[in-house]
Order: sequence, then C-alpha cells, then structure tokens
Amino acid sequence: MDVEPKPIRLLPVYIVVACLMSVALIGSPVSAYNGIQLNSSSVDNFTLVDQNNSEFKFSDATEEIVIVSFFFTRCPDVCPVITQNLKLVHDTLPAELEDKVEFVSITLDPKYDTPDVLTQYMEFHGVDWPHLTGPTDDVKDVWGLFAIYTQEYVIDSHEDNVSDMEGQVHNSSVMYVKPDGTAEELMFLPTGMTLTSTAASEAGWTVNSSDSQFGTMISGFNGYDSPEDWSWWWSLKLFDEETQTWEDSPVGVDSVNALEHEHLAWFASSANASLLQTPAGDTPSVQIVYPDNTTNSTNVSSFTGYHLTQGAFDGAGIDVDIQDGSYGNFLNSIDGVAAPSDWSWWWQLHVWNETSNGWDDAELGMDLIDEPMTLAWASNNTSHDAIPDPGFAFVEETECNGHGWVMGSGSSAHCMCDAGYEWAETDMLTCIPVESEPEYTVGHFAYTYILNEEKEPRVRYVDDSWLASDFVEDVVKLAEKEGVIKDDSEGVPSVGFLVSVAVVSMAAISLRSKSE
Repeated sequence: MDVEPKPIRLLPVYIVVACLMSVALIGSPVSAYNGIQLNSSSVDNFTLVDQNNSEFKFSDATEEIVIVSFFFTRCPDVCPVITQNLKLVHDTLPAELEDKVEFVSITLDPKYDTPDVLTQYMEFHGVDWPHLTGPTDDVKDVWGLFAIYTQEYVIDSHEDNVSDMEGQVHNSSVMYVKPDGTAEELMFLPTGMTLTSTAASEAGWTVNSSDSQFGTMISGFNGYDSPEDWSWWWSLKLFDEETQTWEDSPVGVDSVNALEHEHLAWFASSANASLLQTPAGDTPSVQIVYPDNTTNSTNVSSFTGYHLTQGAFDGAGIDVDIQDGSYGNFLNSIDGVAAPSDWSWWWQLHVWNETSNGWDDAELGMDLIDEPMTLAWASNNTSHDAIPDPGFAFVEETECNGHGWVMGSGSSAHCMCDAGYEWAETDMLTCIPVESEPEYTVGHFAYTYILNEEKEPRVRYVDDSWLASDFVEDVVKLAEKEGVIKDDSEGVPSVGFLVSVAVVSMAAISLRSKSE
C-alpha cells in the first residue's frame, strides 16, 4: 500500500524568515536631517535692538523652535538668497507649526545696519520677523555664541587682500614645519589643479596627470585618455563672469588662481562645445566634457582641512602628496619627504586652538575638520612650542606699522591690514591709513541654525545652496522629536511588522493547503 508523504512543515521556516525580515526593517536607522546635525549646548541669552530700535532679548523668543540666520544688508549675493529662502520657509510651514516657530536674523555689519536700514531691507524683501543690530562689541559677542567669524575688508584696496572661495573670505593658512625645524606660513592660494583635484576627490573621478617641465599635465579623466597622435586633447577652459562664456585658459592649470576663477571645465578638443553649461550655484565647480560628448560636473561645496592643506601647498609651489585611503585623505609626503619605512616619525596634523591660543594635536582627519582657519603640519616628534604661532595670533608692535599682521613668508609675505588701512604704494609690508573712510565688505560664514525651545542648536545650514522644502522638513522633524507636534508615524505599523504578518499568513495558508 502506498503511503502518502507527509507534508513538509514550513511554518517554522516562514516564521524565522519573517522575524529576520522584520528585525532588519525595524532596525533601519531613522533618516538624518537634510542640514548638518548638531548637538550643541544652549546659547546664552543676549540683548540687541531690533528694526524698531526696541530692545530684544533672546529669551523673548519663546516659541518652541527658533531659526537664527546671519546677514548684512549690503551683501550682494548670499544674504538676499538666504532671506528669500527663509521667507519661503516661513510661508510654507505646516499650519500646526505657524505659531510655534520664531525667526531671528542678526546683522554682520552693525556699523552700517542701523534700525532704519534694517526696516528698509525688510520692506524690500517682504519679511516681518525681528532683524537685530546693536553696538559692534555687543553684536560680536553674539557672533561668538554661534561660532560666526567675520572680518571687514576694504573694497578695491589691493584686491590681493581678499580671497573668496565658497562664499567666505579666507585668511586661512598652513604652518609648515620642515624636518629640520624651520617653518613657514603658507597662504591659502588654491590653483586650478587644487580645484581639479579636490573636485575629483569629492566626485570619485580618476585623474591621469603627470609632472613636466611646463607644470602639471592632464591626460585623462575616468579612463578617457588623450591619444598619442594628438587627434584630440584635454583643453582647460575658464568661465568669464562678465561675458558669461567659457574661454580657453591662457596659462597652465598650476598657474590658474582658483580664487579668481572658481569655475573650470576640462573639454575634450573633439567634443561639442555647446555641451559646456553655465555654472550653477555660488560654490566652485568643475565640468568635464568627454570625447564621446558625455559629461560630468560637480560643485565643491565644503571647505575642510583637506582643501586648506592642498590649496596652501599648491599656492606655494610645494609638492604635497595626499592619497585617498580607507579612512579618508592621508598626507604621504611634503616636498618629496615622506615618513620612513620604519615609521620612526610621520607627518602629524595640528589645529590652532583659539581659546587657549596654542596648538593642539588634531583629533580628526583633515577631511573632518570643517572650515579651518589655521592648520600646521609637522613631524610627530615636534612639540607644540616648536610650532610658530600663526601671523594673526601674534603681532609685533612694529609689524605692519602696528596696524595689521604679516601673512606668508619670503617673496609672498604681505600685510593683512586692519580696517581703515591699506598697503603703501610700493610696500606690501607697510600699512598706512586710507585717505578717506573706505567702503568695505564683510567676509563671513553663511550659517543658518535651527534651535529647540532650550535654545540648543540642532541643525545648521551652510551657504545659500539649500532648498526651502528641505529646511521645512528639518523643522518638522525637530518639532516631532521635541514633542512640539505629534509624530505622524506614531501608531502606524512598521514595514517590518506588516511584512511579518504577511509572511506568517502565507505560511499558514501554505500549511493548510498542504494538509488538505
């Protein structure tokens, strides 16, 4: 007599699979903020005056969410965009948050931005939240609470005093201590090769380059190498801001000042020139047009210790070998000098501590140091005391006639003159008073913060290259996290739970059908 095979009991298997799937799905991390997530302590209370010339205490902002931005009314580019973005944020907040979010804007130019000027600015932009100003020292104290660095720069008074990259003015420098103990301070003067290398690093491009008697030669990007018969080659183009057109670079990539030419294009000479696009955004960018007329482009939207290191050494004409390792960029050698094979010493990164006015060992890699002012590279056996202070931290009474500090060394040394002073006609190491009150602009970090009710900064946005929709999304996320509004996801079964139920149901159905 034939015996029917017993049905295979798959229920335990289905349940195990369901549990594993649900655990995997439930365990997925919650999405991060669109902006930079912070975990800062509460901002101390402060008092300034608003556009009505009325006293405004930060403690007066009693709403559960507070948005703090920084601007100045004469800012020609970034600030108006941020104001309009915040206006859109204000107008598109969910109804349940309209009375729970406070906006506060603080000037970076208190000498010019009087209450009347602020009122005109607000009327022009159609906004009505508090715009604050006050005595310069009081406003500067507030900047410090939000880690804002600003400096006044005289307009058209020796333009080499001003370096502008990524919307911020830099006096940034690198202190280079050689193995023999001698040191020099290198200015941040990125070249076209600096911009090309950093863009490629961030975008994951491969670059085929070589050193020649004429400087760095580029022969390929991402496997597209120029042929030996020179039927086509890689041409460097610079974007002319005045004519809004791409022009052939008159110099090699090492001689391009990336502070003056923030948008580069590498163009295969046989490609279609109409594929070159007008640069988008306010941050430096690099485009590539390949010989098959495909394209790539990327913006360099951050400024890290890597960018400062590469730009300072490139600007000084000192070869620096920075390699992309498993833990980020790694400095292998400076001027051909690398750590020995026995690792008896190596190149160590140091950061300037503005609180203690001294050098500290960097606790993070160069990629993770955001918007540095001054760094130092020295052998790891170099004591902090053996690393000279940066120029801005220690100024001799006679240096720059007592009205500035010396940046750089050797033939590149020059004074960074105080506001109201400029170089003498033929001497960049002398600061003399300007003959009349100069027109100035303000170099600054374009930060916008989202704070909770305890005035703790929880999200930061940099520059103006962000979307109002992303910002609103972060406000809602923070409000839900802080319990200001109900989290819509509460009470809704997780995807993992639903999958588990579905799989167990399938198992039950399968078992029943087999038993029948």
